[in-house]
Amino acid sequence: MAPEYHRMTHKPSNRLALNVPGPFYTTGECMACGAPEDEAPTLLEPFAPEDLDTYFVRQPETAQEIEQACRALQVCCVNALRYGGRDRTIISRLGNTPDYCDYVIAWWGGLVQAIPKAQWWQVWRRRAAI
Repeated sequence: MAPEYHRMTHKPSNRLALNVPGPFYTTGECMACGAPEDEAPTLLEPFAPEDLDTYFVRQPETAQEIEQACRALQVCCVNALRYGGRDRTIISRLGNTPDYCDYVIAWWGGLVQAIPKAQWWQVWRRRAAI
């Protein structure tokens, strides 16, 4: 059976408006751990006392910067950084998983929109609001 890409819990392109246009983006659910900024300091906005959200100020242009952006996605403790593009090499580099990618490579080779499952903090936040 194929992975459960259709158990949809929230929209993939929940982009924080501060991101520059492009396939790499953040969702605004950052917990200010600083790990992604350490991996991609030239691509992500550094934290400031008045702004604890991280966001892409520049999209990667070189292979080295793409690798930095991919590492930033993978070290984010709450999956608040995402890849919304359709480059199969980058999708594969990120593990072809809806945890990081808005599109995944399906078993037949096509791209399908993949929406990640809600994480524990998202479920907790919804229940706390009730």
